[in-house]
Amino acid sequence: MKVFSSAILFWVVSFALASSPSGGYAPGAVQCPSKESFIREGNSISQEEADWIKERQEKSNQALISFLDSANLTGFNAARFVNGNSSSKVNLGLAFSGGGYRAMLSGAGQLLALDNRTDFGDNNVGGLGGLLQSANYISALSGGAWLLGSLAMQDFKSVQEVVFENPDDLWNLTSSRQLVNQTGLWTIILPVILDNLNGALTHLNFWNNDKNGIQYDIQEKEAAGFNTSITDPWARGLAHQLFPKGDDNFMSAATWSDIRNMSSFSNHEMPFPMVVALGRRPGTLVYNLNSTVVEINPFEIGSFDPSLNSFTDLKYIGSKVTNGVPDSDTCIEGFDNAGFVIGTSSSLFNQFLNTLVCPDCSSLPWYVKPFLKSFLTKMSNTYEDIAEYSPNPFYKSEFANSSNIADNDTLYLFDGGIAGEIIPLSTLMTKERALDVVVAFDNGNDGVTSWPNGSALVSTYERQFSKQGSSTVCPYIPDEVTFLTHNLTARPTFFGCDSKNLTDLVKDGVTPPLVIYIANRPYEFYSNTSTFQLTYTDEDKKSMIKNGFDVTTRLNGTIDEEWKTCVACAVIRREEERRGIEQSDQCKQCFKNYCWDGSLSTSSGPYYQDLNFTDSGLTNGSEVFYGPPPPPASSGSFLSSIFKRSESVLEIKITSGSSSLISKSSLGMTLLVGVVAVLTTI
Repeated sequence: MKVFSSAILFWVVSFALASSPSGGYAPGAVQCPSKESFIREGNSISQEEADWIKERQEKSNQALISFLDSANLTGFNAARFVNGNSSSKVNLGLAFSGGGYRAMLSGAGQLLALDNRTDFGDNNVGGLGGLLQSANYISALSGGAWLLGSLAMQDFKSVQEVVFENPDDLWNLTSSRQLVNQTGLWTIILPVILDNLNGALTHLNFWNNDKNGIQYDIQEKEAAGFNTSITDPWARGLAHQLFPKGDDNFMSAATWSDIRNMSSFSNHEMPFPMVVALGRRPGTLVYNLNSTVVEINPFEIGSFDPSLNSFTDLKYIGSKVTNGVPDSDTCIEGFDNAGFVIGTSSSLFNQFLNTLVCPDCSSLPWYVKPFLKSFLTKMSNTYEDIAEYSPNPFYKSEFANSSNIADNDTLYLFDGGIAGEIIPLSTLMTKERALDVVVAFDNGNDGVTSWPNGSALVSTYERQFSKQGSSTVCPYIPDEVTFLTHNLTARPTFFGCDSKNLTDLVKDGVTPPLVIYIANRPYEFYSNTSTFQLTYTDEDKKSMIKNGFDVTTRLNGTIDEEWKTCVACAVIRREEERRGIEQSDQCKQCFKNYCWDGSLSTSSGPYYQDLNFTDSGLTNGSEVFYGPPPPPASSGSFLSSIFKRSESVLEIKITSGSSSLISKSSLGMTLLVGVVAVLTTI
């Protein structure tokens, strides 16, 4: 995105942590470290990660003991179980899907339910507090990456502190603080018609604010000799919403590798964080389950997929290398800007080209489509619609099996869920990480109802059989019709409950993990908001979060008082199997209630014509039943101060034709989203 003239300009300044040497958004030059090569083969996790996980396991073990002690497992000694075998430990991962602010807010409520720091006063009866602290890994993409990135870059603060105590006025999504200034709609549309990206970008809030504006940040990066794309202003816009303002202009110099030096990470008090993006083949718009899945963690960026099969030190991307060896004594730091990383995971402009302007889609009037299509085509042809990682950190990698990646000067990355796998599982559920259990949160926006239909999980299952998914291990997953007709999205569902039934899916001795699948659904709020929606009132924002909490806790334990117990049964299952421990009768009953029984739907006709969620978690009843209101919260308690429920029982019939079921974007909002590439996984 050549918005400004480029001239090589380097800064060599020392700042705290590993932040950019420039002191701002632009990367800067440093002396190369004494490494022969930054790159390694993608056939294992890094030594740094292995060492970190070993230390994390000690912390997660203690948290797991506390969680299991609170789960009311009959005749179970948690400390004896967790500490009883030094050679094998429970390896737990969490995965948060994409889906714009819908995924960020719903995911925040889901994370809130897992965090033992959440204080619900006398009402914390059905939460799963401590499961977050028991996890070794946490992955996210797109809107989920905004959630993870916001918390991680604040030393992994709790959702309660960031959103509800709100000391820094973060996550303000109201109309006055949205990413795009909608004043004067046609003044925004006109630049699009004239192919004037600069003119369109001036309508970003925070764009021109002296040296604190996004315009200045982009100018400095280009002045330092680095290409920019639409992802750069998008990333800085996200930073203004998700990061504290402080004295550093919304963490303009902060990098993802800074996480290494944060106390919560260095003390192993948070799960190992990863965000996910996809690689795009140069010269094409192709994306599918064979696209390269790229992860970005605090130590490295890379992929286990054969096409790339390489990882490199994240701190020094932006340096010119050949097969990981620096071309000179000068290296670059600061390219892995934290906002740019989470912006990369949600860079979805190319999706417009294939969906928004298609002849049969009704998102836009026919007379607008030609102009927008021309605009998008031009941007795609010049690679301004996705994230540019240039110079390519994997240039001439001896481990990459794709010349399209290794021989190109630039690595092109875009939204991690665009190929359909909107829950970031392929890089989490790998044989190299050998997880025992994964909690997969699906906040997708599928089909006519805009509620998840299981397709995200189906995508991971199918991908493991492709060449690109050769490292992925996933249990058996049914098709989308089975998900819906068997109500597997209306209540939590366990997949892969018995490892003895998964022998055909074992890779290099690694059995697929047990997956606890939790899909977004309504309890007290219609949280199937459009991915296009960029603004939320404070009340709606908190209602979205509360509904996410309800989804995870089964309405705070009121639907099933044994829910926490059943989650505990799932968490310990693989370790029980390794040790030959017979499952308790209590856990057998839990598995009977929540495990997919392997049956498939025989229906071939229309399904989900009427979408109904009942208090039992089943669909296709005659009503939506949310349950009676809870007892009044005590004065000053967390619940009473931030959440309000109706005193009446809500019974609402939802049909696929209901206008209240799916949030529709206005023409103006859709165009604005298009202009600044702020769409995320649909």
